[in-house]
Amino acid sequence: MDTTILVQLVINGILLGGVYALAAIGLSLIFGVSGVLNLAHGEFLMLSGFLVFVLHDTFQWDPFLLVALVAPLFFLVGYAFEKALIRPLAARKEHVRLASAVLVTLGAALIAEDFAAFFSQDVQFEKSVDLFLPTLVIGELYLPSLKLVVFFLVMLLILALFLFLKFTFLGLAVQAVTQNRQGAMLNGINTTRINAIAFGIGTMLAAAAGGFEVIHSYVAPNIGLPLTMKYLCVIVMGGLGSFVGVALGGIIIGLGESIVGFFHPAWGQTVAYLLLVGVLLIRPKGLLGT
Repeated sequence: MDTTILVQLVINGILLGGVYALAAIGLSLIFGVSGVLNLAHGEFLMLSGFLVFVLHDTFQWDPFLLVALVAPLFFLVGYAFEKALIRPLAARKEHVRLASAVLVTLGAALIAEDFAAFFSQDVQFEKSVDLFLPTLVIGELYLPSLKLVVFFLVMLLILALFLFLKFTFLGLAVQAVTQNRQGAMLNGINTTRINAIAFGIGTMLAAAAGGFEVIHSYVAPNIGLPLTMKYLCVIVMGGLGSFVGVALGGIIIGLGESIVGFFHPAWGQTVAYLLLVGVLLIRPKGLLGT
């Protein structure tokens, strides 16, 4: 392979992996705090992307401004989702609660997909924001400015989440519940409220990723569940409990999709699962798992 093409594919893969990492970190946060595998996570991304598209198409507002407006709205959606559908399961035995939560979130995902397909009139309905930024040319390399801006904003959001968890009282409470729920309860932390907040933050990150997705790529009604499965690969590959590992896993899967998809587009979507198996054979706990 020509070196220029390889470098170009690596750059594209890193930029793609950044969005994967952002949404996967949100899913990892929800699972780490509540122990619930939210299979509707990708659907929140899809719905956010559609909302950004519709608002931009209707009012011609700046799409990046719309992401900043829509993402906090989805914090409330995630908070209400946990309170209405997940919290009523808390009183059940653990194995029943976990199985019920999977079924509830899967049902919510299918409903959201059908809802979007109904209003778009076609499950193959694909939309993206019509936004153009001039491509940066460095020698023989072409750097997509739009994806560079998205990647920069993704890194800022991940950094903001890290600082929130590390240096705020609420963030420390979230970490405490993640590490030891019983100990957190004994220290007076309202774990029920923290569960809802974690769902809200995780959903907000998915919504931000959905806004970025419709800006530099596209959204369609049927992308939610496949993306959720891909985010699970990212989380397990990076290591449960490690946000840095999840971010690294997202970049690796983005690189794999970019390079493999260049030669065999049909295998581009499968590479995430192959990489997951390869990493777990060498590191059963994930790249940075403990």
